[in-house]
Amino acid sequence: MSCVRRLVPATGLAVLAALSFAPRGARADMALTADGKWQPLPEGVKVGATEMPTDDALAQSDEWKVDAAYDTVKGGGGFSKPAAQVLKLLSTDRVRSEKFRQALNDASSNLFGDAADGLEAAAQELSGFGKQDAMWSAVQARAGTGDLDRTNAAADALLAAFPKSYFFADAHILKAKIAASKGDAAGAGALLDKVKAAPGMNVRDAYRAEYAKVNLTLELQKRYADAATEYRILVERIDKEKDAALLASTKSQCLVGLGNCLLATKKEADARGFFERATESHDFDVLAGAYAGLGDVALTDAKSLREGGKLPEAKAMLESALMHYLRVSVRYKAEVSDEGPVLRALENQAKVFTALFDMSGGKECELADRACQSYRELVNMIPEGNPMRRGVVRDYNAIAKRRDECKAPTAPKK
Repeated sequence: MSCVRRLVPATGLAVLAALSFAPRGARADMALTADGKWQPLPEGVKVGATEMPTDDALAQSDEWKVDAAYDTVKGGGGFSKPAAQVLKLLSTDRVRSEKFRQALNDASSNLFGDAADGLEAAAQELSGFGKQDAMWSAVQARAGTGDLDRTNAAADALLAAFPKSYFFADAHILKAKIAASKGDAAGAGALLDKVKAAPGMNVRDAYRAEYAKVNLTLELQKRYADAATEYRILVERIDKEKDAALLASTKSQCLVGLGNCLLATKKEADARGFFERATESHDFDVLAGAYAGLGDVALTDAKSLREGGKLPEAKAMLESALMHYLRVSVRYKAEVSDEGPVLRALENQAKVFTALFDMSGGKECELADRACQSYRELVNMIPEGNPMRRGVVRDYNAIAKRRDECKAPTAPKK
């Protein structure tokens, strides 16, 4: 028996990641710029680049109104920045509008249908960036329901209302993921080409779209050699850009993509190097992908060790893989915008717990219980109706039965 029955590949749950919504707290008209500073901030208030302003701080920025497009972001006091230099934008209406606030609460409770309805209703009453923010949040909430057609429609509504939306690239990337999920790689590519071709498109989003095109039309189509070549070309081009620092996350995503392609073609040693390079990033999405990849490399090594009869070494390597997966599913789960690596880590960590349970001779019941917990968490993240859910439930039922047998009291000997 191998260490695990099946290694979930980098591409296995990638499109599902598009259909997720990860709300990150209340917002207001504030901007986080590339220098790591939030503005405006009330006197005496400090907020780190990885932190979110409090509701009080956001409310005090009420007069600082944002005008946000994909080329330039403007705010109060003469603030004007290229969109590539603005990392986050926060709308005052998230704390001022009761409908907006309630909808975000619904989203945080995974009530995505109610959240989407509420956000769309809030958007009808708002204007300016608050309306744009509500409409994009509604797109994300629709994605959380798994209803692809309504998600597409919500994205189209945003782009119709704001043709130069700050979320232009995000909307097109999401629409491209939906197209890819339906087997339309050409349509996905065409959608992403619109980002690069948009007049005045900022350099960060242009490269994000190029990365997404390689990911969706080559890597996820299992054209690994072609994808690896294009990822390398992107990395070389980014290194030559004068704004290369603004493109660091996209470059690191390409490194993760390279690692995934090499792993898929059984070049685990080379893949490890790219994943390790990507762990130098400060982007949670990159880190999640990198550590999920390192977990996969360790799993592959564990399988080889077990097949070679080196059981103690195989067990140690499985535990190493588990630490990588847990880092993703525990540390980064609440921080990422792309849940693909989290889904992948959860499924593979469940299989690692199962493999360790097998290696204990079926006696360490806690390992089976941890496998069940991982499967339950994974099921809760997969939308109803998604065919992947059925397979996960089947695997859960199988290990749950064995866990119950393990915990069953032993009949006394006569």
